[in-house]
Amino acid sequence: MHSILSLVAGATHTLAGASLAALALAVTLHLGKVVAEARSWHGIVRHAYPSGRVRFRTTLGAFAGAIGANAVLPARVGDALRLGIMRRRVPGSTVTTLASTVVLETAIEIVVGLVVLGAVLAGGRSIGHVRAPVSLVASHQVALGAIGAVFVVLGIAGLLFRRRLARFAASMAQGMSVVRAPRQLLYGVMVWKLLAWALRFGAVYFFLVAFHLGSGLWVVLLVVAAQNLAGMLPLAPGSAGTQQAALAFALAGTVSAGAVVGFGVGMQVATAVADVAIGLVAGALVSSWSDVGDALRPARRRLVPVS
Repeated sequence: MHSILSLVAGATHTLAGASLAALALAVTLHLGKVVAEARSWHGIVRHAYPSGRVRFRTTLGAFAGAIGANAVLPARVGDALRLGIMRRRVPGSTVTTLASTVVLETAIEIVVGLVVLGAVLAGGRSIGHVRAPVSLVASHQVALGAIGAVFVVLGIAGLLFRRRLARFAASMAQGMSVVRAPRQLLYGVMVWKLLAWALRFGAVYFFLVAFHLGSGLWVVLLVVAAQNLAGMLPLAPGSAGTQQAALAFALAGTVSAGAVVGFGVGMQVATAVADVAIGLVAGALVSSWSDVGDALRPARRRLVPVS
C-alpha cells in the first residue's frame, strides 16, 4: 500500500509541476509531425492516382481523422475511416489500392522505427533476453509442421484463385508504385517522413522538459523506442497501458517510478487531446459518418482490370 501511495504521489507531483510553455511547444511539434506524416502519405497516394488530382486537404483530413479516431478507439479502427474518406473522394480508387498505400506508409514507418530501436540496442540498452525466431521454431517440430501446412494451403489457394489474386496483386502494385520512382519516393515521401520523425524527437524532448525529466538525446531515444514497442500491440486506444509499461521498462533506474508514470500519463493525455482535436477539425472538412461503412463494403466494381 505504501509503495502504491508513493507511486501516486510521485506521478501527481510530476503532473502538477509541468511547464505549460514546454508542454505547449511539445504539442505544437506533435501536430506538425501529424501534418508531415500526412504529407508523406499524400506522396504515395498521389503517385498511385496521378490522374485523380488528389488534394492534400483530402489526404490530411483522412489521415488526421484516422489519428484522432485511433486515439480513442482500439485496434487502429480509425484506418477504416481513412480508407472510407479517400475511396469516396479519389476518382476510380479501390480499397485494395488505398490499403496498399497505407501498408507502404506503415512499412516505411516501421523501418525508421527499427533504426531507432537498433540505435538504442547499439548504445548498450538491452530489451531483455529474446530468442531468435528461427531457433525458437526449429526447436518445435509441431510448429515446423504447422508452417509447412500453411504454405501448402496457400499454394493450393493460389492455384484456385489465381485470377482474383492477379487482380489483387495489380491493385496492390498500383498503391505501391512510388517505389519504382526513386525521385518521387525520396522527395515526395521520404523527406516528409524524416521531417515527421525529426518533429517527433523534438516533441518528446520538450515533453521531457515539461515534466522535468532528463532531456538528453539518449533519453529521447529511449522514450521513442518504448513508444514504438508499445505501438506494436495497438489493442487499447493510443496504446494506453502498453506504452506506460514500455516507458517504465525503458526509463527504469534513471528516474523514479512515480515520475515515469506521471510523464507517461501527461504525454499520452496531451497527445490524445491534440490528436482528437485535429482529427475532428480536419476530418469534419472532408468526411461523413457513412465513410466508415463505405470503406468496409465490397468494391468489386472498382477493381483495376488486368488485361
